[in-house]
Amino acid sequence: MSAPDHPSNAGLCRYFHGRGRRDVPAVARPEDVVRPYDALGTHPDLVARLWDEITRLLPVDCRFVLFGTPVLMRPDSEIVFGFAGGTHTYALRLPEAVRAEALAAGGTRIKTYPRSPSLDLDVIGPEWVFCSWFAGEEAWCLAAYEFAC
Repeated sequence: MSAPDHPSNAGLCRYFHGRGRRDVPAVARPEDVVRPYDALGTHPDLVARLWDEITRLLPVDCRFVLFGTPVLMRPDSEIVFGFAGGTHTYALRLPEAVRAEALAAGGTRIKTYPRSPSLDLDVIGPEWVFCSWFAGEEAWCLAAYEFAC
């Protein structure tokens, strides 16, 4: 099974399919993309936050590009557990207890944008929470990685 076909990724793939760069394979590693931090339609600070900062506790490199979007994907299960997009958005797929903690810390399930329609994570899946440089995100990311088995 490949990442786009995995049932746990169905909502995310439906949302991102056709939105990203068409010159990038459906699933790629960052090194397969020219200038991945600033060429995927996502603010470079968000890409760095997702790929380099909150991932410090992870046991393996989980940086991938899915349909032209920076994501975190567990290499062995191919389940995506984080994504970044645009200039304001990054989210993690969290187990229930950690999801409650993230929401209590200020995480949200709906993101409202100044010039675009809002994004309700229900279109992607019930486990997803938008983050925003909150204390504890490294631990949440590890929990997301472990949840993606």
